[in-house]
Amino acid sequence: MNSLNKINNIIGVLVPFTLSAYAVFSISMVLLQLTDFFKVPLYIISLTFPIDFIGGAVGGMILGRYADKIGRKSTTIISILIFSISLILASFSKSLIEFLICWFFIGFGVNAENGIAYALIVETLGSYTGSFGGLVQGLYYVGFGLDVLTYKFIAYWRTLFLVIGIISLVLGLLSSIIIKETLRGTQIKSLSMRSLFSIEYRNKTILLSLIVIGAFLLSVPLLSIAPTLVEKINMNNYIGILSIIGFMSYWFSGFLSDRIGRSRNTLILSSIGLLSSILLIFFGLSSALIITFLALLYISSALFSYDGIWVSENYPIELRATASNFVFMFGRLIGGFAPEITSLIGSTNLSYGLGVVSVASSTLILISSIIFITKIKN
Repeated sequence: MNSLNKINNIIGVLVPFTLSAYAVFSISMVLLQLTDFFKVPLYIISLTFPIDFIGGAVGGMILGRYADKIGRKSTTIISILIFSISLILASFSKSLIEFLICWFFIGFGVNAENGIAYALIVETLGSYTGSFGGLVQGLYYVGFGLDVLTYKFIAYWRTLFLVIGIISLVLGLLSSIIIKETLRGTQIKSLSMRSLFSIEYRNKTILLSLIVIGAFLLSVPLLSIAPTLVEKINMNNYIGILSIIGFMSYWFSGFLSDRIGRSRNTLILSSIGLLSSILLIFFGLSSALIITFLALLYISSALFSYDGIWVSENYPIELRATASNFVFMFGRLIGGFAPEITSLIGSTNLSYGLGVVSVASSTLILISSIIFITKIKN
């Protein structure tokens, strides 16, 4: 692939990925407005988070299969249309049911787009994919930052969703139509999903699925629950600092995984996560210590930055998008409930709940990565 096509594909990954985060995190700005409008408790509106991930699991599997059949470019465009138009429709919702249906399809499109992007990165760059993948995954923080900025100018939920939906639709389509297809016509022979559990790929599929489940359980509460914890301990100014730490850690983690290998890097970061979460449970006695342990958890969660790349690298091109979305399906389904699980465990002490969930997720990742090194050595 020549340099111009690579640049086109890089744009075709960066812009839609940022817009997908911009769209899906927009709800974080207006949760209280939605509870007032629909006259329901906050925990009912919070159902949008697991519904988003359930939609993502379904959308990822369906569009992932099509990406291995009809190509990356077409399915990227389809996914952008789905999540952008769904967000626009959500702005016109008159009932809670209508709103939740729209959010299901937002997750459907967003997560499918993300899964296809991982395959596109591997097929476009070939080398240093971890570094670029870390940068791309860090765009979640950029998308959320754009939501914060947009909300400063547009504070009403209907107008906010409408504007973000239109921006995502226009910019998403403009950036995706320049993608150079990486799935050649002669390569479109789409292997059966059963191939994921053939002798050649079975261990990889199981272990990578466990690692991704742990990564979701570790990272989702840090994006959804940790800001509330920081607010409760009156350290609001550190939310931005933690976000910057998260973004920089994602990029550096991807870079380091290119240097020392994905599994070894995962082993290091999950060890940091296990240690810092134990410290949070037993020694999070002051605001300063809580912020310190949270910062370490944000650093450890950066193992999520290259997981999509790692999965894609382990499968042939005709199975790659299917494998990526299949492995991520379980993480999306279980990780979608991570905020509720964390809040339930930490009903009286949120730092304790966050620590317990982080211990469980880090342990799962650590054990799985040790087995991966032993059995597969990747």
